Amino acid sequence: MNAALYHFARHDFNTVTIKDIANSIPVNSALIYYYFENKEALFRASLDHAADIAIARYEDMCKGLTTPPEFIEAWFDNHIESADLIRYMVKVMLDFAATHPQRDMIESGIQRFYCTERDILVKYLNDGITQGLFGDLDINNAAQVASTMLDGVIVRSQIQPDFDLAAAISELKLVFWRYVGFDAKR
Repeated sequence: MNAALYHFARHDFNTVTIKDIANSIPVNSALIYYYFENKEALFRASLDHAADIAIARYEDMCKGLTTPPEFIEAWFDNHIESADLIRYMVKVMLDFAATHPQRDMIESGIQRFYCTERDILVKYLNDGITQGLFGDLDINNAAQVASTMLDGVIVRSQIQPDFDLAAAISELKLVFWRYVGFDAKR
């Protein structure tokens, strides 16, 4: 699935073949067909796999965390840890959405990733407000702002190879903390 995601991110979906993917691993393409009905099924599975890995990395990063700001920062930092994976997912989504109206092929893994992101941000923003750490704000809008800003730095890092993603996300956290009324120096 990693090889498939790599190929789908590097080339247009229509030009990638099961044989290309098989040759890069290397395995016989019949083996891929044994596990996946067709290229579309492999495509969906590779996106699901990428989302699973990114979410699992976040869960690992959360071990030992206790405060809402720590959980939110871990989600932001996960975009640094999982940058290549998330870049591939974003590139595949953008390329595929531009050329294929049947978006249901990409919805499962991508939808789960964004739903997880929203759930994390909403939960810990709500907890932070309850604990008096954050100001009074529209939690759903704040979650959308964070998600959109993270997507922006990921896309920018694809456009500019020398872009410092870690520095951008560090700055993004400061901007987000100001937005939610959190004093990060506490």
